[in-house]
Amino acid sequence: MYCHRSLMSLAAVGVRALATGLALQGYGGAAIAQPVNAADAIEGVWESSVTLLDCASQTPLLSFKGVSVFHRGGTVSADNSMPPWSRGAAFGKWERSPGTGAQYKAFLYFMRFNPDGTLAGSQKVQRTFVLGAVGRSLDGTLITQVLDTAGNVQAQVCGIEVGGPVL
Repeated sequence: MYCHRSLMSLAAVGVRALATGLALQGYGGAAIAQPVNAADAIEGVWESSVTLLDCASQTPLLSFKGVSVFHRGGTVSADNSMPPWSRGAAFGKWERSPGTGAQYKAFLYFMRFNPDGTLAGSQKVQRTFVLGAVGRSLDGTLITQVLDTAGNVQAQVCGIEVGGPVL
C-alpha cells in the first residue's frame, strides 16, 4: 500500500510539472527545447588560432593557439600557447545567445604573473563566436581587460579567433 501511494504521488508531481510547462507555453513562456542534460554542439574540446588586435587601429599585436574545454552545464576551462610562467589557467562560463541558434558567449578569468613569478594582476576575456555548419568550425571576436592587482583596468585589447573541435 505504501509503495502504491508513493507511485501515485510521484505521478501527480510529474503531471503537475507537465501542466505547468504547458501553461507557461500558452502564456508566451519559453518552451523547453531540449532536456537539461542534452548535449550542446559547443560541448567538447576546441582549438583556436587567436590574433590580438589594438582595439582602435585593428593593428595585429600577437598571435597564438588556444584550447578551450566547454563543459556541459555552462562552464569552460581554457589554456593557450603563451609561456606558462606568464599566466594561470583560465576558468569561466559559456552561454548560447538567446534566439541566435549557433551564436555563443564565453567569459574567462585568469591570473597574470611577472617574469619573477610575482602576481601582475588578472585578465577578463569576453568571447563572442558562431559555430559553422554542423558545429565543425568556430569564428569569433574577443575583448579582454588587463587588470592590475587592485582590479583596475590597465588596458583593453581586442581580437579575432577561428578554430574547430579537437575531440
